[in-house]
Amino acid sequence: MKARFFIATIALAAGALMANDNNVYYGAELHELDEFQTEYGKYEARMKMAATSGTVSSMFLYQNGSEQASAERWVEIDIEVLGQYPDKFQSNIITGKSGAQVQSDAKHQLNPAADQGFHTYGIEWTPNYVRWTVDGVEVRKTVKGQNDSKNQVANLIGPQGLRFNLWISSDPGWVGNLNPNELPRFQYINWIKAYSYTPGAGPNGSDFTLKWTDNFDSFDGSHWGKGNWTFDKNLVDFNPDNIFIKNGMLVLALTKKGEAIPNVSIPQDTEGDLSSNSNNPGMSSSSQGQNNNPGQSSSSQGQNYNPGLSSNSQNQSNYQDPYNNANPSNAQNQSGYVNDPNGTNNGEPAAIRPARVFKDSPKIRGTVNAKGARVSETNRAHYQVDFNY
Repeated sequence: MKARFFIATIALAAGALMANDNNVYYGAELHELDEFQTEYGKYEARMKMAATSGTVSSMFLYQNGSEQASAERWVEIDIEVLGQYPDKFQSNIITGKSGAQVQSDAKHQLNPAADQGFHTYGIEWTPNYVRWTVDGVEVRKTVKGQNDSKNQVANLIGPQGLRFNLWISSDPGWVGNLNPNELPRFQYINWIKAYSYTPGAGPNGSDFTLKWTDNFDSFDGSHWGKGNWTFDKNLVDFNPDNIFIKNGMLVLALTKKGEAIPNVSIPQDTEGDLSSNSNNPGMSSSSQGQNNNPGQSSSSQGQNYNPGLSSNSQNQSNYQDPYNNANPSNAQNQSGYVNDPNGTNNGEPAAIRPARVFKDSPKIRGTVNAKGARVSETNRAHYQVDFNY
């Protein structure tokens, strides 16, 4: 992701190679913290990407430290919107070693264009294949021993973490020439869902089981970090202030240094609400999670962005439970989720079913994480912070 036949020279985990005084732009990188890196899984994100000539807007899996010369291998799987091709996205696998990366990029049509509407982008990573989807439709599948002539799937060894970034490349042949007058630009993320790789043990015998969902009611600093670095051939410095939440949407901003982030008008995503599974072909039959009340639109306009407040703001709204896509009558509006001790909802084990609760309710007892989602004793080890009620 960070290179098209060039070397990224930073240590991401340590945040080495800090801001470059010669860079006149700020970009953004959202990354999972190290302890959330995992081997294999499925990831979905509902996004409206940024796209103007010269830019890269992305979602990718990355093994920390791949960019270091001492690293044993480079491990990365990409979804990238290259600014000069707003109606396409590029899929890619990067293996090999730093300075000698092996790549297999391909471009795929988007309709509407990436910056004109929301799409559900998906990556599936297993020991045998990597698969990319858009709105639930497969656009590429690289299978070990079949159409993987570079033997890349077998070389995706070890855990990866999920990342998103928005930046400007110095390679116009790849992304086009930047017109600074086109800035600022924004990448909007409505929600993210992550699934564990559980061969044959998922709902209805599927290979993936929902692990967590983030619909960005607030920023979960126990799961996500904000980049404060740059890398070779990147014309921006990643600025933590260029990542913020507004109206239930996480926003990555691309701006000029010295210019304030303007009041951002959040676009409406009518088909991507987690509570509207029937209208979203990108939803897996095992989809679960925390869903905005359709009666409370996340796309309301006119609220000023306040960087000092947004990351800590709380939005305790009602949620709808879409556990069984095949039977919409099972969904119901509730003030949070009700636990199912027997794990009978759609065959999903209770231990991995987060329940949304109100942390100030004296009637609620149990262990919840910092966002107020209840976790079982089995799952509490996955959280850096928990509160016992």
